[in-house]
Amino acid sequence: MLIKNCQLFDSESKTNTDIRIDNGKIVEIGSAGKELKALNDETVFDAAGLWLLPGFIDLHTHLRDLGQSAKEDVASGTKSAASGGYTTVVAMANTVPPIDNARIFSQLLQIIKEKAVVKVLPIACVTKGMAGSELTEMAILSELGAVGFSDDGLPVTNLAVMRRALEQAKALGSFIVSHPEDKDLSGTGAMNESAYATAKGLPGVPTASEAACIAREIEVVRMTGAALHFAHVSAAASVKLIERAKADGLPVTADTTPHHLTLTDSEVPGYNANYKMNPPLRSKKDQDLLVEALKNGTLDAIATDHAPHTNTEKEMGFIAAPCGIIGLETAFALCLERLSAESLPASSRMTVAEVVRKFTSDPARILGLAEPKIAVGATADLCLFDPDMTWTYEVNKATSKSNNSPFDGREIKGRTILTLCDGKVAYQFETATSRWLAIEGLALK
Repeated sequence: MLIKNCQLFDSESKTNTDIRIDNGKIVEIGSAGKELKALNDETVFDAAGLWLLPGFIDLHTHLRDLGQSAKEDVASGTKSAASGGYTTVVAMANTVPPIDNARIFSQLLQIIKEKAVVKVLPIACVTKGMAGSELTEMAILSELGAVGFSDDGLPVTNLAVMRRALEQAKALGSFIVSHPEDKDLSGTGAMNESAYATAKGLPGVPTASEAACIAREIEVVRMTGAALHFAHVSAAASVKLIERAKADGLPVTADTTPHHLTLTDSEVPGYNANYKMNPPLRSKKDQDLLVEALKNGTLDAIATDHAPHTNTEKEMGFIAAPCGIIGLETAFALCLERLSAESLPASSRMTVAEVVRKFTSDPARILGLAEPKIAVGATADLCLFDPDMTWTYEVNKATSKSNNSPFDGREIKGRTILTLCDGKVAYQFETATSRWLAIEGLALK
């Protein structure tokens, strides 16, 4: 395959160039004054006006296989990921049944092998049955291919168990992903504890629920020296705790989500449960600090927490409905628009390259993967993105099985046009078909 006329991002600059791909690798890159000529046996894609970016990496995806395939499965979830420019997703372990033993983990690996259109890195549970008491056989699961361990959806409340888990993960060269929440403080809360929740007559979730859990677990990291990653950070108090932990040299990392960066509790319309997630949408003050923390590196990455649910579940009422939204297809465009906006103060505004790193090199670093690069010899995990396309997101036309998104009907600027995983087309938007060029009279598809 030859990709012509793409805008290749290199640090803060971009250069028009050509890229040749063979056998899943980038084998040649055009240089100034050197145009790559098409070979007789290769397909050619005209990428004029498109950015060529490394494929995105999502640290937090719920694929729902094994027993919840009505919501999502490996096939539909990875197609959804590819349509958003992702070439690698980390699959969380709170499935039905949970990924807490070698048999179930091996079953998931087989499904991934048969159905995934992008790379899937499975997480295994920290505790058996996610009950928070007995550790899983972490060494065996790690040997089988678990990239980390998490009881996401539930915190490991017993700190003695968390200590043993962190020590075991450290010995394995792995890490733990924390779901930072104090369930007692959260109680029956359905949205952020604020005047907006009070006005709706809904029970609230205080930011202390998240921050208190983070504070406790940071001290266990201090004791063990083991790597801990905090998922879906939403609160200003949490950011300040993580900032201090990093200043102390502790091996903690953290991500936040596109929905916490682009929506606040003031924007929840009525009782629309597609705006219900855990942690809940927070205040504008919280959001502003999340944006600043991404810029200064306190928050390391952006992860979708893609959490599909059926319409029936989301229509049960705001309190009864499950938490979570889908987000793979809209994540990068929404965050790019939000984080690079001219309306942001200079101390918070991010360049395109800085935003891209939050989706690529920074998640890779957390996972211990090689830094994604567009270079000769690199794996051709790539995304072609049209920064100027304005489109309306319609969930009923999306690739996920579920359509529980608060962004349905939203006008978005920027769209993934083509995604390549190991040099193969994992996704192409309808406008991409006209960009495949003809060679010697042969119309290539």
